[in-house]
Amino acid sequence: MLAAVAVAMVLQQAATGPVVWREAAAPQPIIAETPAAPALPDWARADPYGYERSECSPLMRKANESLEACQARVRTALALDLGADLPPGLAGGAAAEQCRQEAAGDRYALQCGAPSRAAPGGPRLVDRACETRPRVQPEGGVVWTEECRPADGSKPADDGLRIRLGGDD
Repeated sequence: MLAAVAVAMVLQQAATGPVVWREAAAPQPIIAETPAAPALPDWARADPYGYERSECSPLMRKANESLEACQARVRTALALDLGADLPPGLAGGAAAEQCRQEAAGDRYALQCGAPSRAAPGGPRLVDRACETRPRVQPEGGVVWTEECRPADGSKPADDGLRIRLGGDD
């Protein structure tokens, strides 16, 4: 087998002449052509959000194009045309991920950026100290009851129905 490979190499050299190694030419840098910016109307530069909404409306976009694909196409065109003037909400990356609907009734009202996190007004939690004690029943027998009071020694809240009207009543 090794002899067959050697014979094949000798025959190739005899047929084509001696093999000469040359230095490879320096690789040419590959320059990607930037796509030409599509012609946008003047009002698209003035209102890029409105342009995106109008182009990606279910009534205007192609039936086989998803909303995400349409938004990517329109935002790329806006980024090429506007450059640094592109609003952060239309820029690619995490800024677009943070946009959400602001109001349930208005499908175009968007809130972009980190959502405000307000703690809901709930009950004020208080550390309690509880004791379990036996108590004698009038009919006979013993019942275990648990009595709890605030750990800081303040007056316990009254049991019963409370209606909260704004603050801590």
